[in-house]
Amino acid sequence: MFKAGCAEKVLNVPLFIELHGYGFFAGRRNLGTLGDLYCRAFSFYDGSNRAMIIYTDSLYVNDDYARELRTKIASKYSIHPEYITFVATHSHSTPPLYRSGFCGFGIPDPDYQDYWKNSVLEVAEKAFYDEEEIAHAEAGKAPLSQKLGKNRVEVEKDITDEHIRWVKFIRPDGSCKILLHSHGVHGIVMNGPFYKIASSDWAGAANHLIKEEKLADMPLFMLGPCGDLNARYTARDIPEEKNPHFHTAKLYIADLKKSIAEGGRKITDLTIRSAMKTVRMPAVKQTVEELASDAEIFRSIDAYEAERGNRIDEMIMRIKRGDDLTKNRDFQVLRIGELSFLFVPGEYFIEDGAALMERSEAEYAFTVTVANGNGGYYPAEKCMKRFPRPGGTVRGFGYYEIYGYPQNHSFKYPDNIASFVADTLLDIEKNLK
Repeated sequence: MFKAGCAEKVLNVPLFIELHGYGFFAGRRNLGTLGDLYCRAFSFYDGSNRAMIIYTDSLYVNDDYARELRTKIASKYSIHPEYITFVATHSHSTPPLYRSGFCGFGIPDPDYQDYWKNSVLEVAEKAFYDEEEIAHAEAGKAPLSQKLGKNRVEVEKDITDEHIRWVKFIRPDGSCKILLHSHGVHGIVMNGPFYKIASSDWAGAANHLIKEEKLADMPLFMLGPCGDLNARYTARDIPEEKNPHFHTAKLYIADLKKSIAEGGRKITDLTIRSAMKTVRMPAVKQTVEELASDAEIFRSIDAYEAERGNRIDEMIMRIKRGDDLTKNRDFQVLRIGELSFLFVPGEYFIEDGAALMERSEAEYAFTVTVANGNGGYYPAEKCMKRFPRPGGTVRGFGYYEIYGYPQNHSFKYPDNIASFVADTLLDIEKNLK
């Protein structure tokens, strides 16, 4: 017998706490909340294996925090750590959830960090005890009637995510307990006049409408590949909207409802399998002299880019004292029958994410980004080759995704990083047979 449980808690965001996103030293001290932020937990049990997914309205969840809480949850509920996942909405209007690194992108508040950790443990316990029978699942893919995103890297081609991937977990009485939905668009709707307002952004608004329209007891959003996709409609684009996050959400929910009404594929085999692999990320290991040269290039551009040079200075100090600046990231695949969730610990571009889903062995595959931590951007190889060196006459989207590496005291990724991510996940999936 397959069972599922869920629980949620509203996250109260204190006034004047800094918000995460939009660049160096923005000073985005929270002036209020528009659209509740949530921490949610989802427990799935097939009679032998139990998986748990922790959802948070945040830009991402730091790798260290995910590992720390995964250990606590695993020991308390006898869940294998490899079966516990952390996902985030990637809203850029939420408090930071990281311990260190990314200097200047929002100062973490220790009290909020502790509050969030306690909230995770609270909803995990409630979801565990909320488990009830699920008769079957139903999966489908909703085509969008209009684009919700725009490609900021390849503007002319404007390739975006054209579908909403969804799964319903249905009780024996036919009611929907959990509606999992996935789409790729950056959570930056709440910009402009809402720049200093805490918000769960368009994905949080979509979750709100799912509950309001009784499509499910609980929504579970998983961010699709969108490292190169901005929201088409933001507060700057629709200044007449009092709640701009609902503009995108309403268009999204209309297409989702239509697809659900037309029906999806019934799935009765809900056997759970999961595996996680901690991977040392490949890196272009530069010498101290090469890094110093790059730092001067960044400083020659403008005051904003000079901050990357400052971070490189810090990297050089760490290298000289013997620190290892390569990073470990947690890659995970969760299978529930013919559903396969390929969790990317960072931001993936749309074409690479779509290709990954096509290469998956599962009938219904999901590329889920900013999961279990954040390794930054994993740009497409053609993008990496377009900007072989920092600086130059062309900067902006497509460039900073590559040259943001000093922010977290990391080396630059090699050109084939997107292929490395895909191959790592597909290898994990293959071994789950």
